[in-house]
Amino acid sequence: MWCPSCGWNLPVPEGKRSISQAVTDRLTAGLHADTLKKGADVPGTTVARVLSYVIAASVHVIAAGALVGAGWAVVTWPNVLGVLLGALLLFVAWLMRPRLGRLPRGPLVLTRGAAPRLYDLIDRVGAEIGANPVDLVIVTPAFNGSFGQVGLRGRRVLEIGAPLWALLQPQQRVALLAHELSHSSNGDSRHARFTRTALGALESVRRSMRGASRGGEYVGETMPESVLGPFALAVIILMRVSGLLVWMLGMLLLFVTMRSARQAEYVADERAARVASSEAAAGTLDLVATGDIDVNELAWMSAALGPSVWEKLRERQAAFPDHELERRRRIQAMEQARVDDSHPPLPLRVEFIRSLHHDWPVIRLRDNENEAIEAELAPLFDRLVTELAATKKHDSFA
Repeated sequence: MWCPSCGWNLPVPEGKRSISQAVTDRLTAGLHADTLKKGADVPGTTVARVLSYVIAASVHVIAAGALVGAGWAVVTWPNVLGVLLGALLLFVAWLMRPRLGRLPRGPLVLTRGAAPRLYDLIDRVGAEIGANPVDLVIVTPAFNGSFGQVGLRGRRVLEIGAPLWALLQPQQRVALLAHELSHSSNGDSRHARFTRTALGALESVRRSMRGASRGGEYVGETMPESVLGPFALAVIILMRVSGLLVWMLGMLLLFVTMRSARQAEYVADERAARVASSEAAAGTLDLVATGDIDVNELAWMSAALGPSVWEKLRERQAAFPDHELERRRRIQAMEQARVDDSHPPLPLRVEFIRSLHHDWPVIRLRDNENEAIEAELAPLFDRLVTELAATKKHDSFA
């Protein structure tokens, strides 16, 4: 229960904002105002963009330097000290290696031969927005969709979240595809492979330093009087100072890529609205805000309902009263944007999409096409249900 007029019983937003939160809110509002006024443009070469690549290059140079230094230490000092130093540098290089990912394999991967109608739709949407053809489609349990490039060759992979796809109307599915495919050419510097791998390297190092610091705390607490006590204290200080520096570098990289990432998101929204219609694109985002279901809940429903879980999800979404949908929208609007958010707040994106007035879609998904695509996806959706149900049955047995 809640009050639409006064907001009674809705979550109370935090009263005090940090400096970074205030700056983020101001930049978010400024970008949104500019986008409403001038439209969504692909981010160009700016000082922030150049700085982001300089920071990312520095991270990759450090990783390469650590690898070269490991070999140099072993060759220069062929003793225990040289080997230990080489092992440490090699470990640093391994932590900071670019994580390019691997081309996925398995039963939830859909190839062109197995889904010609789906790939035909994807190719048509991609041609309309200037995106290259995708190499693979994957079905996931996430309430979302995503696009990425993996491996040394940069193979293009499109992920379709089964619960979101099941709830979307045909034109909303076109909007989802257009939005995700736009990430291959919307100028997002944060998700460019060069920058993305640098962010991953910094996060890997930060997690390792935090783990080493906790290990030092454990040694210091359990053996305070031993010779290891001072060593543990030194490890804690070194790891915390180093971790703080790594965190600051990562936050700087996130900050300088924030505007580019969000501007690129508006570009993807504009393309989705133009290809599928403003109503379809806005409806897709509204469904993301009001119909979210987490993987754990989906797994329990799969164990209880089996393949009929998708129909049950549609029935449940349709049964939500308007005041409950509005409550979820209000809660979504209360969420404060963070520096690491690559997306503008959902309400701002919906406002922008509705301001475009793309009333007629460029690509219309006909009923027979939609049914054919559903038939191609059905075996993978059923397989996903089986896998999710098996995890919960195992948990119940344990």
